[in-house]
Amino acid sequence: MNRRILLRSAGFTAMGLSLTLTAKAKDDGKAGELGAAEFKKINSEAGSKLKALKVNDTALSEADKALVDEVALGGMMQLQVSEIALEKTTSADVKLIAGAEVEEQTGLAAKLKEFASAKGTKLPTQLNDKGRKLLADLKAAGKELDRVYLEKSGVEGHQELMKTMSKVKASAVDNALKALAETALPLIEVHLAVAKQEVLALG
Repeated sequence: MNRRILLRSAGFTAMGLSLTLTAKAKDDGKAGELGAAEFKKINSEAGSKLKALKVNDTALSEADKALVDEVALGGMMQLQVSEIALEKTTSADVKLIAGAEVEEQTGLAAKLKEFASAKGTKLPTQLNDKGRKLLADLKAAGKELDRVYLEKSGVEGHQELMKTMSKVKASAVDNALKALAETALPLIEVHLAVAKQEVLALG
C-alpha cells in the first residue's frame, strides 16, 4: 500500500493533508479512520523498513550532526509524552495512537544510536526546554490529557517532525541520514493524519 493510498484511507489527500471526511466518535478503537489492525500493520511495516536501514562509518559534517541532534530531540520528546499518554489515558483510540508512537520512536532511537555509534558521535540525552514544557503540561493536564496529547504531540509534534525530516531529506549530505529521513516520513504523515481526525472528533 503506497503512501497516497494510506493517507486517503485516513481521510486526507496526499498533498497538504486536507480534511475530507467527517470525524467519527473519539473512542471507537480506531486511529482516525484507520482500523486498529490496519494501523498496526502500517506501523509494523514502517518499523521493519527503518530497522533494515544500513549505516556507515563516514564522519558527519557539522551541519549533518546538527540535523541528527534535531531528529533525536524531536523523537525523544514524542517518545516520553507518548509513554505518559499510554499510561494515563482511558481512551482506546489514544492508547492505540500513543502505543504506536512509542513503538515508532523506540525504533527510531535505536537506529539513531546505531547511526551515532558508527559515526563516532554522541546524541542528546535530555529533553530541550520545549520538550520539558510539553512533558510538564501533559502531566498536569488531568481530564484534558487526551486533548493536550493529540493536539500538542499528535498534531503539532508530527508537524515539527515532518519539518525536520523534510529538511534532512533535502539538505543532508550523508546518504544514510538522508535515507533515514526518507524512510521515516511516510509514517509521520500517517500519524499526523490520524491525529488531526482524532482532534476533530473531540469537538
